[in-house]
Amino acid sequence: MEYKLNLGSWNSVFAVPSDIVDKHLKLAGAVQLKVLLWVLRHAGDGFTVEDIASALMMQPADVRDSMLYWTETGVICIDSGMISPSEPTVTVTEKKEEAEKEEPVTSEKAEEKEPEKKRSGKVLSKPVKPDFKYLTKRMAENENIAFLMKTADEIFGRITSDNEKAVLLMILESFGLPEEVIIMLLRYTAEIGKCNIRYIEKTAMNWADDEINTVMLADQRIKQLTEGKNAAYRIQNILGTEKHSPTDKEIRSAQRWIQEWKFSDEMIRRAYEICIDSKTKYIPGYVDSILERWNNSGISTLEQVEAEKIKASKKKKNTGGYEATYDISAYESTSVIDEEED
Repeated sequence: MEYKLNLGSWNSVFAVPSDIVDKHLKLAGAVQLKVLLWVLRHAGDGFTVEDIASALMMQPADVRDSMLYWTETGVICIDSGMISPSEPTVTVTEKKEEAEKEEPVTSEKAEEKEPEKKRSGKVLSKPVKPDFKYLTKRMAENENIAFLMKTADEIFGRITSDNEKAVLLMILESFGLPEEVIIMLLRYTAEIGKCNIRYIEKTAMNWADDEINTVMLADQRIKQLTEGKNAAYRIQNILGTEKHSPTDKEIRSAQRWIQEWKFSDEMIRRAYEICIDSKTKYIPGYVDSILERWNNSGISTLEQVEAEKIKASKKKKNTGGYEATYDISAYESTSVIDEEED
């Protein structure tokens, strides 16, 4: 009697490098893993990027990006169309780390290196983004960094690009913002519809400059930003202007008019009407000047505005001069109005 071992689907297997599971399973995206498995399965066969894209129902550009990931991480090497395992190499960074391990650290050297480990909380100049090899290395050796990148994917609702990951790592290690603060920043930008890495980088730099480096401080800043944006939307409703995402300048003006000077909707609307009557169009700086003069004069109601107008009118008759509480002529003599109209 002959015996035959039936392994079913295990009769046909192919090898997967251990490094894929040990290092890249938590780092690589689903698309990248699918492409690598397909390539390993078809070892020895000839194929094109289009073949892979067709088999996996992907875009050719996504396949190319995935292949680039595996070549840059050193898993495979592509030479003249031939895919093969990469030869183990020692990078400059690894050599430097090895040399530092072997070199004894004296107390003097320790004192020299100590300031490099401290985070100042201030971004004095724009740091350089880390390269892909350093990014991959840090994600592999630090679970918190890998978790940050995974959380960013979840917040963005997609696989973040290597460039976006590099910026997040720069924010963490160069700007000095902790992981939990960065995650709060990412959630806030997602809520306001600004999952743009440039906007995130700019905001993170501002936070670092202002030393927003704890969860409590980040929560306060987000609350402040949210209130400012809501104030700007309120101004749009008061003035009946076109609805749009407010700019930083509009937010600052709205915070000043509503939160700092405590003007009512009616007062803001009145200042707007004075601006339209005088200039035939809405000029935010013009309105700001009127409200600032009212605030400095203690005028907070429409009745006070009318009373001051009557008082100024009487003064004009008696002295031949005229001085409104919002002093349009004085404002027009400044260069501010010209800049706003250009």
